[in-house]
Amino acid sequence: MNISTRSRSGILVAAVAALAVAGCGGSKNDELPLIRATVTVKTVSLGGTCETVPVRLTPKALSGVANKYANDNMMVVEVATTGPTDENGAPMCNGSAETLPLAPGVWEFSAPLRSDTSKCERDIQAGGDLTIPFIDGVEGCSGVVPAPAEDTAATPESGEAPAEGADAPAAEGDAAPGAQGGAPAGN
Repeated sequence: MNISTRSRSGILVAAVAALAVAGCGGSKNDELPLIRATVTVKTVSLGGTCETVPVRLTPKALSGVANKYANDNMMVVEVATTGPTDENGAPMCNGSAETLPLAPGVWEFSAPLRSDTSKCERDIQAGGDLTIPFIDGVEGCSGVVPAPAEDTAATPESGEAPAEGADAPAAEGDAAPGAQGGAPAGN
């Protein structure tokens, strides 16, 4: 190969590279926001140590147009926890992490906590609530500890407790004992 052939091939490569770079302009999706959620975890410590909690994010029903860098596949966010700290006598580990950019729509979040695996679904939108709190012993990811429910099955509707030794009130449609049939035979 002579020098003139090498210089022609070098010019050709440079021209192709210039065209490739010129064609790589931004898309209109570049201006859309990158949506990132913040996942927080509060879980009970096991043996005085705190571990990383893998929180799984699964798209359920994506909607709208997303930035080209937004993820639309299942992923895992590793939430490193620190502590333990004493919270009302319980050793708790706390941590938070930011997700990769998410496509808008409904996502399922799932975190394996000490008490059980907690799951919830959230509609992820640029202007929406992007904080996903998981608290050990609390269902879902609202971050709100529910008030204890009253046990309405233990008390009758009148509000009075049944007398000691008394039978539970009969359900509607049940006859009282001995009310079926006439007088006992033989009298």
